[in-house]
Amino acid sequence: MAMGWTRWFAIVAAVWLAGCAAHGTLPDAAPRTDDVASERADADRAYAKGEIAHAATLYEAVVEALPDDADAWFRLGNARFRLQQPDAAVTAYDRAVQLDPRHARALYNLGVVRMKQAQAALLSSAEASPPGDPLRRDGARMAQRIARAGDDQVGHAHADGGAPPFIVDAEDASGPRP
Repeated sequence: MAMGWTRWFAIVAAVWLAGCAAHGTLPDAAPRTDDVASERADADRAYAKGEIAHAATLYEAVVEALPDDADAWFRLGNARFRLQQPDAAVTAYDRAVQLDPRHARALYNLGVVRMKQAQAALLSSAEASPPGDPLRRDGARMAQRIARAGDDQVGHAHADGGAPPFIVDAEDASGPRP
């Protein structure tokens, strides 16, 4: 009889432990395509209306649901850049380029953001250098050259949301990306 209780207890314990181990380990249901498409459309509308922070939140949900969508990462990069979050924009553009090495708009905007970061670093260097130090003069001069490079592109892209006027959006230049 003692062996029966031991065996019964072992079976109950095994079932209980298996239930504990399985709790929360089932994969989440795949995102519904129509839900993600609706979220992307909402993000695009918010971005177009200048509601950049809201658009960024929606694009973040899209890339979470579709982490291999290069265009969604590109759009998230644009929103982050317009929110003046250049490091976060670089991260998003880098991911877009990893997924699609020929994503010309992501490559272009990645270059623009890095150029703006270089300009800021050169200005900081000039400001930190003592008067008469060649770095002060050279840093300021190089920062001005970078600023002039952007002036060449003024008519090319949008200047809303506090962004420089020369990043490209998904619909700029040759029309929307598929």
